[in-house]
Amino acid sequence: MQKLLRIILLIFISLLSLQSTGQDRPKVGLVLSGGGAAGLAHIGVIKVIEEAGIPIDYIGGTSMGSIVGALFALGYSADEMEVLLKGTDWAKLLSDQIAREDRTFEVKEDMEKYFIDFPLTRKGIQLPSGLVVGHNIMNMLAGITWSAFDKKDFSDFHIPFLCIGADIVTGEEVVLSSGVLHDALRASMAIPTAFTAIEIDGKLMIDGGYLNNFPADHVKLMGADIIIGVDVQRDLRTKSELNSMVAIIMQASALVREEANARNRELCDILIRPTTEGASTLTFGMVDRIVQNGEITAREMWEPLKAMGDNLRRVYGDEACDKPVVAQIDSLYIRELSFTGLEKISQEFLWSKIDIPFPAWLKPEDITKGLERAYGTNLFNQVSYKLEPTIDGTRLIIRADEKKNENAIVGLHFDNLFNASLMLNTSLRNLWKKGDRLSLDLTLGENPHLGASYFFLTHKKQNYGIKTEYNRLQAYGYSNGHRVQSYIYHNVNLDFVLKTTYRDVIAVSTGIQGEFASVAPTLNIFDISAFNSRMLNYYVSFKKDNYNQVPYPTRGEKVEIDIKLVNNFTDIGHFPGMVFRLRHHTALKISRKLTFQPGISAGFAFGDSIPYPYKSYVGGLGYYHQDIFPFVGMNYMERAANHAIILRGDFQYNVKGNHYVLWRNNIAQSFDHLGQLWNQPEYIIGTGLTYGFASPIGPVEATLMVSNNTWRPGFFVNIGYWIR
Repeated sequence: MQKLLRIILLIFISLLSLQSTGQDRPKVGLVLSGGGAAGLAHIGVIKVIEEAGIPIDYIGGTSMGSIVGALFALGYSADEMEVLLKGTDWAKLLSDQIAREDRTFEVKEDMEKYFIDFPLTRKGIQLPSGLVVGHNIMNMLAGITWSAFDKKDFSDFHIPFLCIGADIVTGEEVVLSSGVLHDALRASMAIPTAFTAIEIDGKLMIDGGYLNNFPADHVKLMGADIIIGVDVQRDLRTKSELNSMVAIIMQASALVREEANARNRELCDILIRPTTEGASTLTFGMVDRIVQNGEITAREMWEPLKAMGDNLRRVYGDEACDKPVVAQIDSLYIRELSFTGLEKISQEFLWSKIDIPFPAWLKPEDITKGLERAYGTNLFNQVSYKLEPTIDGTRLIIRADEKKNENAIVGLHFDNLFNASLMLNTSLRNLWKKGDRLSLDLTLGENPHLGASYFFLTHKKQNYGIKTEYNRLQAYGYSNGHRVQSYIYHNVNLDFVLKTTYRDVIAVSTGIQGEFASVAPTLNIFDISAFNSRMLNYYVSFKKDNYNQVPYPTRGEKVEIDIKLVNNFTDIGHFPGMVFRLRHHTALKISRKLTFQPGISAGFAFGDSIPYPYKSYVGGLGYYHQDIFPFVGMNYMERAANHAIILRGDFQYNVKGNHYVLWRNNIAQSFDHLGQLWNQPEYIIGTGLTYGFASPIGPVEATLMVSNNTWRPGFFVNIGYWIR
């Protein structure tokens, strides 16, 4: 209490002295340290500062302190900042994930097979410079600092502002006080290895906290006479606390800046140090607690804070202390458009993916949504923007960072039927002309696959090209639930395809296909002999995919319809068969935790002599081939017939986080002649209980199941995405 009274007395004497000499009101600076999620405590402190009536004339911050400081400098109140940052999806921001609906069809298909990608260079695989490029965080920062688009000097803000970055090349501290505000904030918070560095004015910058995490010295140089500091950094760990690798790394990083921190704390007239228990760099789920702790800690300094506000207003008047309220800009009229960073990708293609009105009045979320659609092509490291004022509107500058290297993507799968498989893919773009794409696929395992495709983009909705693939599939036959047959199925396809997509939700393809298929028995076969066929096929395919997530969707639907005319290559003009395939699954959210997933699958093969590869095979839980329909409770390929219809009804319950329990149910008919569908029909009914975990490499599942086909219980385990 005595210390607080001394501070109050010193402030009061200082104010009277300044007034008696006719000087202007002393300037108050606010310093906000870095600290990741713990820096949200700054909002609680600012709430108390506002309540105390203290005018803030300068703001300096680092990392999270720079973000909160910039918002305050632009005129956001503490309450507005709290609402804004509490409503932020931090998991999405910090992972660069975007909604699945904003991905292209090709990327959606890749996401259902592969889980990690690596840039490829002439020297081999190159690891990224950071886990996250920062596409989402950059565009979020651009949106919340929208009102600063026409101010290139940060001293022109409602409250003059600066933040700190660090030049990773020279090791020098960089004061960021002009330029594009969201670029400066992104640089100030670029934690090495977590985020990639960002280049500004030729300098490659990382988080300024590595050199100066509490920039009171720079706020002093701005002209502050009185400095209020808010420092959320924890003190150096004791010897007993240095008991883990993470603790050692954190301590080593803190040692670099500790001397500067100590000097800057000494410059503060009032120092507030919130220490929320459990708060750290990434604990954004604790927003409420962290903000509240900041407020509680600031109220412990209420007497000197209130005395400062009261004395300043008493001596210099409210007019000298109050700042006008700043209205945030809701929308801007975008009149001009330009692009930077494009080399291999055309402006027309990028704009077709952004797909927002122009010219038009736009809000930040309109632009951000469009940039997410562009980012969803997987052609860019990042797509960001900046705004510039024009005479009668605003110029929108789209800043594209193309992927300079091709990527290799990898997937893994294991199940207790075919063991482990490794899936590899790489895509090469713009080999001949802008918009072309060569894709190569390889699957290694008991069912190997090799594929290649080369497509051209002729219009923003249309692609045409060729694709080829080879498949080797282990197949079985059953009698009364017992495996009695084994054979190897090979096929090689060469397709000429025209594909049209609609907003990356619907894709329609038509093509001509040359196909060679063979069946070679490896075990006693009762009704299948060696088979070879060369065919020329014509087909139409319709796909719709607007699932919100895979695996375990909670809304949307997925539809696949294929119609194929199968023609023997040696008898052109005669169609021995027509094949129809349907898969339709929907996710309907019943409650926050429960989702119902109805579906129907059907296969029909019409003709006098249906080749074995085009029969409808029913059984198993895996997606191994387009002509094999999963059925809960039955063995893989247990039923084979010309036709099959399967109705599915799954109940999916989200236990917690990424953990799910699924009750899977289906009923089917498998028959050779349509008359059997209503004359003496035989129904197969199956059910199963599945535990599922949405892991980084795909679904991890264990299923216990049974059907009335044999009433023999089955157990199936699968890990990772399916090959198909």
